Amino acid sequence: MLVNKSPDIPYQELPFTGQFHIFPLGSFSNALTHEPHRHDHFQIIWFTKAAGRHMVDFVWYEMEDNMVFLLRPGQVHQLDCDREGTSIMFTEKFYFANKNDQGTLYDFTYLFNSWHGYGPIRLGTCVSESLALLSQLMEREVTGTACSRSVIKHYLNAFLLLLEREKKRNAAETMMPYQHDARVVQLRRLIEEHFRTEHQVGFYANTFALTPKRLNEITKESTSCTVTELLHERLVLEAKRSLAFSHKSVKEICYELGFEDPAYFSRFFKNNTGISPQDFRDMMFK
Repeated sequence: MLVNKSPDIPYQELPFTGQFHIFPLGSFSNALTHEPHRHDHFQIIWFTKAAGRHMVDFVWYEMEDNMVFLLRPGQVHQLDCDREGTSIMFTEKFYFANKNDQGTLYDFTYLFNSWHGYGPIRLGTCVSESLALLSQLMEREVTGTACSRSVIKHYLNAFLLLLEREKKRNAAETMMPYQHDARVVQLRRLIEEHFRTEHQVGFYANTFALTPKRLNEITKESTSCTVTELLHERLVLEAKRSLAFSHKSVKEICYELGFEDPAYFSRFFKNNTGISPQDFRDMMFK
């Protein structure tokens, strides 16, 4: 069960005035990390040693050594574990400081599991050694007298590329398909921006100058889900966040998510979760 019963999900901001930070997990511990909270930045959490559990968007994961979680802004997570390792935090502004960088980070959105993905990345020994070296190089650059944003970003890109390769290896070992389609990455971004107001596949298909049928075919090849299923998954996740971490009524949540009829919204939620919105809220706070 979630232990935080505050009316809203607390936000954890970067603990410094800049836009990039890297530090050992053991050096950053406060009460907030043990309660459900979210961030206003991207975060890479590499657990070199861990025992316990980690919750990300209502899914609990049993911790293992050499496990990596990648969190997007707004994701809710909670740590209930002893841990050693490294945390890397950076803002979108840091990554996109140069206009030529626009779009680069979104090549990695498949890694940052916000509402659909394969969960944490399990690292092999060889890649762990490479990531440790890159972590050291980033730490050295950040603390140096001539710190360069460009140098840090090159190290960060290399770090992410290695994680993407490990994710593909994880997928192969578990017999799960791993396909990366730039159109699906863009679709996820569009859904993230418009899921509260645009519930029809046609809106997203028109953006790509495709028919809804063709966009569904492309999406199913990469995710095994239709556009509607991805959209519904995102709506349900946001509904769960509001039900669990706010005092908003079911009716208020219904309207905020673009539904016109609270009764229809309740049926939608139950059809996708097997439980009514109110029962879900009650379950969270037993």
